[in-house]
Amino acid sequence: MKPGSRRRIEKGISGENLAAQLLSEEGHKILERNFRFRDGEIDIISEKGNVLYFTEVKYWSKTSPIHPLEIFQLPKMRKMRTVAENYLSRNVSYKDHFVSFSLAVITEKRELKYYLNLF
Repeated sequence: MKPGSRRRIEKGISGENLAAQLLSEEGHKILERNFRFRDGEIDIISEKGNVLYFTEVKYWSKTSPIHPLEIFQLPKMRKMRTVAENYLSRNVSYKDHFVSFSLAVITEKRELKYYLNLF
């Protein structure tokens, strides 16, 4: 494992745990964590009301030169859509739900910034 890889993985897991906890506190029912299909993954799949949220979680340092929303380029969106379509094909009970592709950003101060309906 590369130096720093373990720390990055630990930050990722910690961020996903915090995001899931905060989403639950906001009334989301967590359906899946780290749902994988082919070469894609969705960190958190949750339900609130009649909406399914497919959420990417990122730990973000304030020293980063780019804004977290810049990670959503066309290849990332395609992968998330493909994984979401696979999830929905396996879980037909959600066929009448609206879908939101979202981003949960965990800051260095362990705060959650949640961006809904990105695409």
